[in-house]
Amino acid sequence: MEFSDRLSNLRQLLAPGARAPADDERLLQLYWNRAELKKELSRLQDERHKLLEQLRSHEATFVRHSEQLLQLEEFLGNPETGTHALVYFQLRSLWRASSAKVARFAQQLQQQQADREQRRQHLEFEGTRRQQLADFDRRIITARSRADMMEAQLKLQDVKLDKMRGFWNYARRRRLVEEIANEREQWELVATEVTDLSDDRAALESKQPPPFDGISIDGRRIVNTAVIAYAQQLVVTLSSGGLAVLAKETTTKRVFDMKYGSREECLRFMMLLREALAVVKNEKDDLSGLKERTEALRAVATYRSDADTVPLTDSIGTMPMAAAPVSGLEAGNKAGVNVLVDDYWDLYQALLQ
Repeated sequence: MEFSDRLSNLRQLLAPGARAPADDERLLQLYWNRAELKKELSRLQDERHKLLEQLRSHEATFVRHSEQLLQLEEFLGNPETGTHALVYFQLRSLWRASSAKVARFAQQLQQQQADREQRRQHLEFEGTRRQQLADFDRRIITARSRADMMEAQLKLQDVKLDKMRGFWNYARRRRLVEEIANEREQWELVATEVTDLSDDRAALESKQPPPFDGISIDGRRIVNTAVIAYAQQLVVTLSSGGLAVLAKETTTKRVFDMKYGSREECLRFMMLLREALAVVKNEKDDLSGLKERTEALRAVATYRSDADTVPLTDSIGTMPMAAAPVSGLEAGNKAGVNVLVDDYWDLYQALLQ
Protein backbone atom coordinates (compact mmCIF):
# COMPACT_ATOMS: atom_id res chain seq x y z
CA MET A 1 0.00 0.00 0.00
CA GLU A 2 1.34 3.42 -0.99
CA PHE A 3 1.85 6.17 1.55
CA SER A 4 -0.85 8.29 -0.08
CA ASP A 5 -3.38 5.43 0.28
CA ARG A 6 -2.52 4.96 3.92
CA LEU A 7 -2.83 8.70 4.49
CA SER A 8 -6.23 8.67 2.78
CA ASN A 9 -7.40 5.80 4.99
CA LEU A 10 -6.15 7.64 8.02
CA ARG A 11 -8.07 10.77 7.01
CA GLN A 12 -11.22 8.73 6.57
CA LEU A 13 -10.80 7.21 10.01
CA LEU A 14 -10.28 10.66 11.48
CA ALA A 15 -13.16 12.24 9.60
CA PRO A 16 -15.76 14.03 11.77
CA GLY A 17 -18.27 11.59 13.17
CA ALA A 18 -16.32 8.50 12.09
CA ARG A 19 -14.89 7.87 15.53
CA ALA A 20 -14.98 9.29 18.98
CA PRO A 21 -12.28 11.88 19.79
CA ALA A 22 -10.64 9.51 22.29
CA ASP A 23 -10.45 6.77 19.63
CA ASP A 24 -9.00 9.22 17.13
CA GLU A 25 -6.29 10.22 19.62
CA ARG A 26 -5.40 6.60 20.35
CA LEU A 27 -5.29 5.75 16.66
CA LEU A 28 -3.02 8.70 15.92
CA GLN A 29 -0.77 7.74 18.83
CA LEU A 30 -0.53 4.16 17.54
CA TYR A 31 0.41 5.46 14.10
CA TRP A 32 3.27 7.54 15.45
CA ASN A 33 4.42 4.74 17.75
CA ARG A 34 4.58 2.44 14.72
CA ALA A 35 6.72 4.97 12.86
CA GLU A 36 9.12 5.29 15.80
CA LEU A 37 9.37 1.51 16.09
CA LYS A 38 10.27 1.25 12.41
CA LYS A 39 13.03 3.85 12.89
CA GLU A 40 14.39 1.97 15.90
CA LEU A 41 14.27 -1.34 14.01
CA SER A 42 16.19 0.20 11.12
CA ARG A 43 18.82 1.58 13.52
CA LEU A 44 19.21 -1.79 15.24
CA GLN A 45 19.56 -3.55 11.89
CA ASP A 46 22.32 -1.12 10.86
CA GLU A 47 24.05 -1.62 14.21
CA ARG A 48 23.79 -5.41 13.83
CA HIS A 49 25.33 -5.16 10.36
CA LYS A 50 28.27 -3.13 11.70
CA LEU A 51 28.82 -5.56 14.58
CA LEU A 52 28.81 -8.50 12.16
CA GLU A 53 31.40 -6.71 10.01
CA GLN A 54 33.57 -6.10 13.09
CA LEU A 55 33.19 -9.72 14.14
CA ARG A 56 34.27 -10.95 10.71
CA SER A 57 37.24 -8.58 10.82
CA HIS A 58 38.26 -9.80 14.29
CA GLU A 59 37.90 -13.41 13.18
CA ALA A 60 40.11 -12.79 10.15
CA THR A 61 42.68 -11.05 12.37
CA PHE A 62 42.57 -13.94 14.85
CA VAL A 63 43.11 -16.48 12.06
CA ARG A 64 45.98 -14.47 10.63
CA HIS A 65 47.65 -14.09 14.04
CA SER A 66 47.14 -17.78 14.75
CA GLU A 67 48.87 -18.66 11.49
CA GLN A 68 51.71 -16.26 12.29
CA LEU A 69 52.05 -17.74 15.76
CA LEU A 70 52.19 -21.25 14.36
CA GLN A 71 54.76 -20.16 11.81
CA LEU A 72 56.81 -18.49 14.54
CA GLU A 73 56.65 -21.60 16.71
CA GLU A 74 57.97 -23.68 13.83
CA PHE A 75 60.65 -21.08 13.16
CA LEU A 76 61.77 -21.05 16.80
CA GLY A 77 61.59 -24.82 17.04
CA ASN A 78 63.97 -25.26 14.15
CA PRO A 79 67.58 -25.46 15.47
CA GLU A 80 68.82 -23.87 12.25
CA THR A 81 66.64 -20.76 12.52
CA GLY A 82 65.79 -20.47 16.23
CA THR A 83 68.93 -18.55 17.15
CA HIS A 84 68.21 -16.03 14.41
CA ALA A 85 64.79 -15.41 15.94
CA LEU A 86 66.34 -14.90 19.38
CA VAL A 87 68.74 -12.30 17.97
CA TYR A 88 65.88 -10.63 16.09
CA PHE A 89 63.65 -10.25 19.12
CA GLN A 90 66.52 -9.08 21.31
CA LEU A 91 67.23 -6.42 18.69
CA ARG A 92 63.56 -5.48 18.83
CA SER A 93 63.83 -5.21 22.60
CA LEU A 94 66.90 -3.00 22.19
CA TRP A 95 64.95 -0.76 19.80
CA ARG A 96 62.00 -0.40 22.19
CA ALA A 97 64.26 0.30 25.17
CA SER A 98 66.18 2.92 23.19
CA SER A 99 62.96 4.55 21.96
CA ALA A 100 61.65 4.72 25.52
CA LYS A 101 64.95 6.21 26.67
CA VAL A 102 64.80 8.96 24.03
CA ALA A 103 61.14 9.65 24.88
CA ARG A 104 61.95 10.01 28.60
CA PHE A 105 64.86 12.31 27.84
CA ALA A 106 62.62 14.45 25.62
CA GLN A 107 59.93 14.66 28.32
CA GLN A 108 62.48 15.73 30.92
CA LEU A 109 63.87 18.44 28.65
CA GLN A 110 60.37 19.58 27.76
CA GLN A 111 59.42 19.93 31.43
CA GLN A 112 62.66 21.74 32.24
CA GLN A 113 62.21 24.16 29.34
CA ALA A 114 58.56 24.78 30.26
CA ASP A 115 59.52 25.49 33.89
CA ARG A 116 62.34 27.76 32.75
CA GLU A 117 60.14 29.79 30.39
CA GLN A 118 57.27 29.95 32.87
CA ARG A 119 59.64 31.19 35.57
CA ARG A 120 61.08 33.77 33.15
CA GLN A 121 57.57 34.90 32.23
CA HIS A 122 56.70 35.26 35.92
CA LEU A 123 59.86 37.26 36.62
CA GLU A 124 59.17 39.54 33.65
CA PHE A 125 55.60 40.03 34.84
CA GLU A 126 56.77 40.85 38.36
CA GLY A 127 59.44 43.23 37.06
CA THR A 128 56.96 45.06 34.86
CA ARG A 129 54.45 45.22 37.69
CA ARG A 130 57.03 46.64 40.10
CA GLN A 131 57.87 49.38 37.61
CA GLN A 132 54.20 50.15 37.07
CA LEU A 133 53.54 50.21 40.84
CA ALA A 134 56.48 52.57 41.34
CA ASP A 135 55.07 54.84 38.62
CA PHE A 136 51.66 54.76 40.33
CA ASP A 137 53.29 55.66 43.66
CA ARG A 138 55.01 58.70 42.11
CA ARG A 139 51.81 59.87 40.45
CA ILE A 140 49.78 59.33 43.64
CA ILE A 141 52.32 61.28 45.74
CA THR A 142 52.31 64.13 43.23
CA ALA A 143 48.52 64.24 43.01
CA ARG A 144 48.13 63.99 46.81
CA SER A 145 50.60 66.85 47.33
CA ARG A 146 48.64 69.00 44.92
CA ALA A 147 45.39 68.09 46.65
CA ASP A 148 46.85 68.94 50.10
CA MET A 149 48.15 72.30 48.85
CA MET A 150 44.81 73.12 47.26
CA GLU A 151 42.96 72.04 50.41
CA ALA A 152 45.16 74.30 52.52
CA GLN A 153 44.58 77.17 50.11
CA LEU A 154 40.83 76.61 50.34
CA LYS A 155 40.98 76.81 54.14
CA LEU A 156 42.84 80.11 53.93
CA GLN A 157 40.30 81.40 51.46
CA ASP A 158 37.46 80.33 53.77
CA VAL A 159 39.09 82.22 56.67
CA LYS A 160 39.57 85.26 54.49
CA LEU A 161 35.94 85.10 53.39
CA ASP A 162 34.78 84.81 56.99
CA LYS A 163 36.61 88.02 57.89
CA MET A 164 34.93 90.06 55.18
CA ARG A 165 32.09 91.68 57.11
CA GLY A 166 29.90 94.62 56.16
CA PHE A 167 28.05 95.61 53.07
CA TRP A 168 31.07 97.49 51.68
CA ASN A 169 32.81 94.10 51.13
CA TYR A 170 29.91 92.73 49.11
CA ALA A 171 31.69 92.92 45.73
CA ARG A 172 34.91 91.52 47.12
CA ARG A 173 33.06 88.70 48.89
CA ARG A 174 31.28 87.84 45.65
CA ARG A 175 34.54 87.59 43.69
CA LEU A 176 36.13 85.57 46.49
CA VAL A 177 33.18 83.17 46.58
CA GLU A 178 33.59 82.57 42.86
CA GLU A 179 37.33 81.98 43.30
CA ILE A 180 36.69 79.54 46.13
CA ALA A 181 34.11 77.66 44.04
CA ASN A 182 36.58 77.34 41.14
CA GLU A 183 39.39 76.22 43.44
CA ARG A 184 37.12 73.72 45.16
CA GLU A 185 36.16 72.28 41.79
CA GLN A 186 39.84 71.89 40.89
CA TRP A 187 40.53 70.31 44.28
CA GLU A 188 37.72 67.79 43.77
CA LEU A 189 39.20 66.84 40.40
CA VAL A 190 42.63 66.28 41.96
CA ALA A 191 41.10 64.35 44.88
CA THR A 192 39.23 62.14 42.41
CA GLU A 193 42.50 61.57 40.53
CA VAL A 194 44.13 60.42 43.79
CA THR A 195 41.28 57.98 44.41
CA ASP A 196 41.35 56.65 40.85
CA LEU A 197 45.11 56.19 40.92
CA SER A 198 44.88 54.39 44.26
CA ASP A 199 42.19 52.06 42.91
CA ASP A 200 44.21 51.34 39.77
CA ARG A 201 47.28 50.62 41.87
CA ALA A 202 45.33 48.22 44.10
CA ALA A 203 43.95 46.43 41.04
CA LEU A 204 47.44 46.11 39.56
CA GLU A 205 48.86 44.83 42.86
CA SER A 206 46.20 42.08 43.06
CA LYS A 207 46.52 41.14 39.38
CA GLN A 208 47.55 37.52 38.81
CA PRO A 209 50.28 36.54 36.32
CA PRO A 210 48.93 35.53 32.90
CA PRO A 211 48.60 31.79 32.18
CA PHE A 212 51.56 30.10 30.56
CA ASP A 213 50.95 29.77 26.82
CA GLY A 214 53.38 26.91 26.34
CA ILE A 215 56.95 26.56 25.19
CA SER A 216 58.03 29.13 22.63
CA ILE A 217 59.27 28.24 19.16
CA ASP A 218 62.86 28.98 20.19
CA GLY A 219 62.37 26.84 23.29
CA ARG A 220 61.01 23.96 21.22
CA ARG A 221 63.97 24.22 18.89
CA ILE A 222 66.31 24.08 21.88
CA VAL A 223 64.59 20.93 23.15
CA ASN A 224 64.43 19.29 19.73
CA THR A 225 68.09 19.84 18.85
CA ALA A 226 69.10 18.39 22.23
CA VAL A 227 66.87 15.35 21.67
CA ILE A 228 68.26 14.84 18.16
CA ALA A 229 71.80 15.07 19.54
CA TYR A 230 70.84 12.55 22.23
CA ALA A 231 69.47 10.18 19.59
CA GLN A 232 72.68 10.56 17.60
CA GLN A 233 74.77 9.83 20.65
CA LEU A 234 72.71 6.72 21.36
CA VAL A 235 73.31 5.54 17.79
CA VAL A 236 77.04 6.00 18.33
CA THR A 237 76.84 4.14 21.65
CA LEU A 238 75.11 1.20 19.94
CA SER A 239 77.30 1.24 16.82
CA SER A 240 79.43 -1.65 18.12
CA GLY A 241 78.67 -4.63 15.92
CA GLY A 242 76.21 -2.55 13.90
CA LEU A 243 73.55 -3.05 16.59
CA ALA A 244 71.88 0.31 15.98
CA VAL A 245 71.33 -0.35 12.27
CA LEU A 246 70.33 -3.97 12.85
CA ALA A 247 67.80 -2.88 15.49
CA LYS A 248 66.39 -0.40 12.98
CA GLU A 249 65.97 -3.18 10.40
CA THR A 250 63.68 -5.10 12.77
CA THR A 251 61.10 -2.31 12.41
CA THR A 252 60.75 -2.91 8.67
CA LYS A 253 61.57 -6.61 8.23
CA ARG A 254 59.96 -9.78 9.50
CA VAL A 255 61.74 -12.24 11.73
CA PHE A 256 61.48 -14.89 8.97
CA ASP A 257 63.51 -12.70 6.58
CA MET A 258 66.51 -12.11 8.83
CA LYS A 259 69.66 -14.20 9.14
CA TYR A 260 72.54 -13.34 11.46
CA GLY A 261 75.22 -15.83 10.47
CA SER A 262 76.21 -19.05 12.10
CA ARG A 263 75.12 -20.24 15.52
CA GLU A 264 78.39 -18.98 17.01
CA GLU A 265 77.91 -15.57 15.41
CA CYS A 266 74.35 -15.41 16.76
CA LEU A 267 75.65 -16.20 20.25
CA ARG A 268 78.24 -13.45 19.88
CA PHE A 269 75.46 -11.07 18.83
CA MET A 270 73.43 -11.98 21.89
CA MET A 271 76.41 -11.22 24.15
CA LEU A 272 76.74 -7.79 22.53
CA LEU A 273 73.01 -7.25 22.90
CA ARG A 274 73.06 -8.13 26.60
CA GLU A 275 75.75 -5.51 27.19
CA ALA A 276 73.93 -2.96 25.02
CA LEU A 277 70.63 -3.48 26.83
CA ALA A 278 72.39 -3.01 30.17
CA VAL A 279 73.74 0.32 28.94
CA VAL A 280 70.40 1.49 27.57
CA LYS A 281 68.42 0.48 30.65
CA ASN A 282 70.90 2.11 33.01
CA GLU A 283 69.11 5.11 34.54
CA LYS A 284 72.38 7.02 34.96
CA ASP A 285 73.10 8.39 31.51
CA ASP A 286 76.61 9.08 30.34
CA LEU A 287 76.02 12.57 28.93
CA SER A 288 79.68 13.36 28.32
CA GLY A 289 79.98 15.01 24.94
CA LEU A 290 76.25 15.63 24.59
CA LYS A 291 76.58 19.38 25.21
CA GLU A 292 79.22 19.74 22.51
CA ARG A 293 77.19 17.63 20.09
CA THR A 294 74.06 19.70 20.80
CA GLU A 295 75.88 23.02 20.30
CA ALA A 296 77.39 21.78 17.04
CA LEU A 297 73.95 20.69 15.86
CA ARG A 298 72.37 24.05 16.72
CA ALA A 299 75.10 25.81 14.77
CA VAL A 300 74.21 24.00 11.53
CA ALA A 301 70.49 23.31 11.95
CA THR A 302 68.23 25.16 9.51
CA TYR A 303 64.46 25.32 9.32
CA ARG A 304 61.94 25.56 6.53
CA SER A 305 60.21 28.59 8.07
CA ASP A 306 60.26 30.74 11.19
CA ALA A 307 57.40 28.69 12.62
CA ASP A 308 59.03 25.26 12.17
CA THR A 309 60.60 23.60 15.19
CA VAL A 310 62.13 20.49 13.59
CA PRO A 311 65.33 21.07 11.56
CA LEU A 312 65.57 20.17 7.91
CA THR A 313 66.88 16.64 7.60
CA ASP A 314 69.76 17.63 5.32
CA SER A 315 71.04 20.20 7.80
CA ILE A 316 71.88 17.72 10.57
CA GLY A 317 74.09 15.53 8.38
CA THR A 318 74.82 11.82 8.54
CA MET A 319 77.00 9.73 10.82
CA PRO A 320 79.25 6.93 9.53
CA MET A 321 78.41 3.54 10.97
CA ALA A 322 80.57 0.56 11.73
CA ALA A 323 79.89 -2.55 9.67
CA ALA A 324 78.26 -5.54 11.29
CA PRO A 325 80.65 -8.40 12.07
CA VAL A 326 78.57 -10.77 9.94
CA SER A 327 79.16 -10.75 6.21
CA GLY A 328 76.15 -10.34 3.99
CA LEU A 329 74.06 -8.22 6.38
CA GLU A 330 72.59 -5.05 4.94
CA ALA A 331 73.92 -3.17 7.95
CA GLY A 332 77.43 -3.62 6.61
CA ASN A 333 76.58 -1.64 3.47
CA LYS A 334 75.19 1.42 5.23
CA ALA A 335 77.02 4.57 4.17
CA GLY A 336 75.74 6.57 7.12
CA VAL A 337 72.81 7.30 9.38
CA ASN A 338 70.58 10.37 9.49
CA VAL A 339 68.47 10.00 12.62
CA LEU A 340 65.71 12.20 11.22
CA VAL A 341 65.50 10.59 7.79
CA ASP A 342 65.57 7.08 9.28
CA ASP A 343 63.46 8.08 12.32
CA TYR A 344 65.83 6.40 14.72
CA TRP A 345 64.35 5.47 18.11
CA ASP A 346 60.93 6.77 16.92
CA LEU A 347 62.47 10.22 17.11
CA TYR A 348 59.60 12.15 15.51
CA GLN A 349 57.24 11.02 18.27
CA ALA A 350 59.57 12.56 20.86
CA LEU A 351 60.07 15.91 19.12
CA LEU A 352 57.99 18.99 19.86
CA GLN A 353 56.07 20.11 16.79
